[in-house]
Amino acid sequence: MRPRVAFVSDAHEFAGAEHYLIFIIAGLRERFEFVVLTGRQAAPELRDKVREAGGAFVTLGGLTRRPALGTPLRLARLLRAQRPALVHVNLSDQGDGIAGLLGGRLVRAPLLATLHNVIPGRAGVREAASTALLRLPAEVIAVSDRIGRYLDRKGSRGVVIKNAVMPPQLDARARERLGLPAEAFVVGGIGRLHAQKAWEVLCRAAELVHATRPEIQFVVVGEGPERDALEREPSCAHVRFHGYVPDASSLLGGFDLLAIPSRYEGLGLVAIEGMLAGVPIVASDIKGLAEAIEGSGRLVPPEEPRALAHAILELADDPAGLRTLAEQAVSHARRSFPYERMIDETARVYDRLIGA
Repeated sequence: MRPRVAFVSDAHEFAGAEHYLIFIIAGLRERFEFVVLTGRQAAPELRDKVREAGGAFVTLGGLTRRPALGTPLRLARLLRAQRPALVHVNLSDQGDGIAGLLGGRLVRAPLLATLHNVIPGRAGVREAASTALLRLPAEVIAVSDRIGRYLDRKGSRGVVIKNAVMPPQLDARARERLGLPAEAFVVGGIGRLHAQKAWEVLCRAAELVHATRPEIQFVVVGEGPERDALEREPSCAHVRFHGYVPDASSLLGGFDLLAIPSRYEGLGLVAIEGMLAGVPIVASDIKGLAEAIEGSGRLVPPEEPRALAHAILELADDPAGLRTLAEQAVSHARRSFPYERMIDETARVYDRLIGA
């Protein structure tokens, strides 16, 4: 009989942390039985993909990022009913998973968490609460070296297992789906429309690019709370926000250049997907992206539209350089982020905690 793992997620979007959850279930379903406990506001895509990956799905009202007072106790009762051998809480960042960590601590099974990102500059009282919560699990998986160092500073029992993804299944009709001309040079982005992703920086860079190369196309695939503000921003007139698309990585083949202007990242999954798809990358020179990309893409200072625009124009005029970057990216991603390695290392953590 396979040991049961109860995965807890309070996310209402389907983003990088949720991709991770699906990858773990798909990779370990022969060895472990999975049930995912999430709030009723969870994205339909998460529910569908959990079932496709071989997991069961249970919902709990009130399981949100800011849960009601009694939610951890109700979650603990639901977890006990599942009789898990291990509780695994999925944390999008250090302020996430309050109910999962508190409720999971009230269950006899060992408690594990995965931390995907660290929000910089949080208020002291919030960071103090996060520090206490991150000491509750028996172990915390950090998806990058940067997050591993953060856990060390917080006194958490952490282990670094670098994030990985399965190679994206590219859609040959990507440009048609995006409404883009076949012959255009396309700069694309994929991600939530959230302040973290700094899409307004890409907008300002696009405005500068269009001053000399108006034929270059810009498109961003994703949805989020910043959409209205971005669409009201005059510089965003040159960027088309396509909206949410399930399995958005399938559209990577429609891009000549993948832009990632983020302010902070844990370990950029979109960057890894882009590299595996053979798409050259221009990205912010921040720790979470520099660790993922290393020398296989063009890094520019964050928050600097002129530097981003200059890099885009330079790469658009250098087809040979783009091909070289694409080849380096594929090789680097396959070597540094093998999906099988992430699965094997996670299985070892599961076995160790269940055995203990």
